[in-house]
Amino acid sequence: MKTLGTLGERETIRIIERIIKSDAAVGPGDDCAAIDIGDMYLLVTTDMMVTKAHIPKGMGPYDIGWSIVAVNLSDIAAMGGKPLGVVTAIGITRGHPIDFIEQMADGMNDCARRFDTSVVGGDTKEHEDLVLSGTAFGIVPKNAILLRKGAHAGDLIAVSGQLGKAGSGFYSLKRALGLKEAEDALKRPWPRVKEGMLLSKSGIVTSCMDISDGLSASIFELSRMSGMTYEVDYARIPKAKEVEMAFHDLERQKDLVLNFGDDFELLFTIKRQAEDDLLKLSKDSGCPFTVIGKVTSGEENILIDGGKREKLENLGYEHFRTRQQ
Repeated sequence: MKTLGTLGERETIRIIERIIKSDAAVGPGDDCAAIDIGDMYLLVTTDMMVTKAHIPKGMGPYDIGWSIVAVNLSDIAAMGGKPLGVVTAIGITRGHPIDFIEQMADGMNDCARRFDTSVVGGDTKEHEDLVLSGTAFGIVPKNAILLRKGAHAGDLIAVSGQLGKAGSGFYSLKRALGLKEAEDALKRPWPRVKEGMLLSKSGIVTSCMDISDGLSASIFELSRMSGMTYEVDYARIPKAKEVEMAFHDLERQKDLVLNFGDDFELLFTIKRQAEDDLLKLSKDSGCPFTVIGKVTSGEENILIDGGKREKLENLGYEHFRTRQQ
């Protein structure tokens, strides 16, 4: 008998997509649903956090509250949207201290306010474990929405920020390495809301998503949605300085950068002639945008490492599957 562990999260989602008949302009399968409201799309997304999968040791209630808002705002950012509000649902035990819920609410509020929106409602229920669900709303002009599909052969592949920082923070907490900036990046993700809106308005972006489950998994998703293949130069990927501090072994560093996830940076493609425009956008936003490869019409996704071409394996994080940490 096939189980969810046989399929993994992404194939499980595709089964649901085949059953559900959505009336939205953009339905299941993208970072957000998009609902037609005239000359704009209303963006709607939801994401969950549960203790075992998402809350590492050392993550306090403020961090948990911040994160549940941040990960949902990251989906709005990935489609170029302006956030309108967030609602949260909390399942929690009756034995939790009152100051735990107060600190968690502070984290939710501070994150929402930092990105010019607010928590507008929600629900609480008694539960045997801590479970949180967030739903974020946003708007984007119809002619500026960023989707996972749309890349063409010759387009350039780019990312925002640096990769591997959150993963370094995970191992720092696990092994007491003291990499505070990396630990903070893991505990309090920073959604690229301003950057997503700038990219949306620029007209140079052909596809986009956020990097939640690892660069390799995100590349495979964009590749699947566009019907194109991707060629990435490992040397060009902007890597957080903490990656070398977390691991001396080069292969472990490579795995951290390509596959760990939780960086919540943007992965996107731009028109081949738009690299100079991207550099200007990077200066305007104060966030580095880096070209790391190109879109091709080959047979498989390729990683170039030290001049050697190899198949890029899809090894990012996936629920219902277990990877050795």
